[in-house]
Amino acid sequence: MPKTLLSDRQRHSHVVHEIAAPTQRLPKEFVHLHRTDAVLLTNWSTLGSGRYAVSARWPAGGIFGDSVQLLLAQTIRQSCLLIGHAELSVPLSHQTLMEWMDFQVSSDFYDPKNKPGNLFVLLTFRPNNPRSLRVELSILSEGRLVAESLLDFSWIAPGAYRRLRGVHAEVPWGEAVVPPPVAAHTVGRAHEREVVLAPTGVAGRWELRMDVSNPALYDHRVDHVPGLALIEAAYQAAHAFTGPGHAPVRVMSTFDSYVEFDAPCLIDTVLVPATDESTVRVEVTGTQNGERTFSVTMDCRR
Repeated sequence: MPKTLLSDRQRHSHVVHEIAAPTQRLPKEFVHLHRTDAVLLTNWSTLGSGRYAVSARWPAGGIFGDSVQLLLAQTIRQSCLLIGHAELSVPLSHQTLMEWMDFQVSSDFYDPKNKPGNLFVLLTFRPNNPRSLRVELSILSEGRLVAESLLDFSWIAPGAYRRLRGVHAEVPWGEAVVPPPVAAHTVGRAHEREVVLAPTGVAGRWELRMDVSNPALYDHRVDHVPGLALIEAAYQAAHAFTGPGHAPVRVMSTFDSYVEFDAPCLIDTVLVPATDESTVRVEVTGTQNGERTFSVTMDCRR
């Protein structure tokens, strides 16, 4: 992550005044969604030199409920996809791949009094290679810097993607047996339908519930478990492991391989040494068929 992450809360406020009027209507296809009510972005503008501004609105309720973490991850995801397709000529027919994503929020980000409604997202894109980009992203609420992110994403043509996926390119949809969930309050959620973890009987270990009926995580048919669902699983596992009152202020995610629908994915959580005495560091790892599929490290405030 950038060393200046959230170190100067005023350094981006002036950019809000540079944002031009919306240039185009926002098609939901640009953010890879079928449901209109899942689109959090409203318009975008170019600021020049690889810099772009996106406006977003977080609804009260809706399919994402009151999950600030899910809204934040969706805002980052949608902003990158929008600019990639609308401004950087990434073809809509191509599959996009997120390789890793880090983000950090201000210490009072979860205070209900500060919950944002209207946001500005500032993005800077730098090419890694012809089919991969590094993105630096800042999120402002009322001119105040509240979150920053750094991530890499790439894209792949349909034919190459089919070859990459092999037998997993076409999978049965909604046929997997979904195990019963843990109690919603133990993972920081209000409703059973939001829970993505099932008990295993082993402390610090859960099974991922691949419940495709959850519209917040499965907007449309896909051939693997979306990265957003994996980050949500990590949030819930960290909450269950540390207990209430340990909101994550920094999240570092690495995606090693696809999580498939045809085998159980185990979610393991351990405490690791933190660099800051004010935080608890939790490492959440997903394993499928004996191989690590993803890892999410969270610094949670004490």
